[in-house]
Amino acid sequence: MQMDRKLWEQLPVYRQLENEVKRYIAEHHLKRHDRLPPESLLAAEYGASIGTVRKALNNLVAENIIYRRRGQGTFVSPRSRKGRILVVPGHADIINNYYEDYAAFLFGALAEANSADLPCEPAIVDYDDFMRNIDDVKMIYPETAGVIFFRNHNNLLKTEKSLTRQGLPILFYGPNLYKENPEHYSAVYHNESIVATLLADFYAERGFRNVLILLGSHDIGSWRLRKLRDALAGKNIFCADETWENLKNDDRKFRSILSRFDVISCVQTETSIKVIQKIERELHLRVPDVIAVTGVDNLPAARSMKPSLTVVDLCNRENGQLCMRKFCQLIASGDRNFHINGKLELIRRESC
Repeated sequence: MQMDRKLWEQLPVYRQLENEVKRYIAEHHLKRHDRLPPESLLAAEYGASIGTVRKALNNLVAENIIYRRRGQGTFVSPRSRKGRILVVPGHADIINNYYEDYAAFLFGALAEANSADLPCEPAIVDYDDFMRNIDDVKMIYPETAGVIFFRNHNNLLKTEKSLTRQGLPILFYGPNLYKENPEHYSAVYHNESIVATLLADFYAERGFRNVLILLGSHDIGSWRLRKLRDALAGKNIFCADETWENLKNDDRKFRSILSRFDVISCVQTETSIKVIQKIERELHLRVPDVIAVTGVDNLPAARSMKPSLTVVDLCNRENGQLCMRKFCQLIASGDRNFHINGKLELIRRESC
């Protein structure tokens, strides 16, 4: 299976080694009870320490992929190897855009597969390679049991017919801005109405009466704008909207906004970070002394910047665990597709 090299290198070394041992078993056509190379040879072949090799092998023992006999070595377990659930990123440039979200989701899915000893495990897949070989997924990616689309609903729509013909179940993980409860695939949603309600309730609690909704460059902005407008109207809170593109180079307009609004509610965390940097570094004003700022999605920068950013966390790691658990249950049982809301959480930090 071809994998995006940069994504692969982000995995801990012992995780890489677990996958390499599984690949070794497959490529050498090892059967049940066949012996694996000694730990020292594995360490030399993969350039890892003995401790790292042992950690990887211990995890594979826990998964029942291999077993050990004292004084004799390590052997392939009698049980069949796990199936693979391909996790398709939303874009080919996932490394540069939304990597933190994707990695958190993937590590959550990996943790759930290992800790719960699920019959399937998540697999990183290169976006271009997957889309290019969509009609031959089962041949190109052996042991595939299902496909998870990480956001970008259009990818699912482009490939749904082909995957269905191949008998592969599909799960969409992303915002619920599309057809509700589709018949042919499952979904774990970021419920955008709940995102808007969490923010509106918080603004009402803080006594904010004037909210500027600031859009970024992503298509999801217009959807979140509508949801948040409705939620704010229910709280009798005035709101206006603007785009970051129109605002970022207009200091006069920006200062006017700072005097008129209580909070800048950015529909994306990336935009929120730029807003705080402009207010503090260029205009030499303080957040939240002059104006509060919020975002949606809890990227690492949201925690580490000063002041740290108040966000609605999309909880990608926990939702990765949820997707893996529920999808494996569906694959094993053949039950009907499911459509559920994932976890969301408002995290209050210094920017509000």
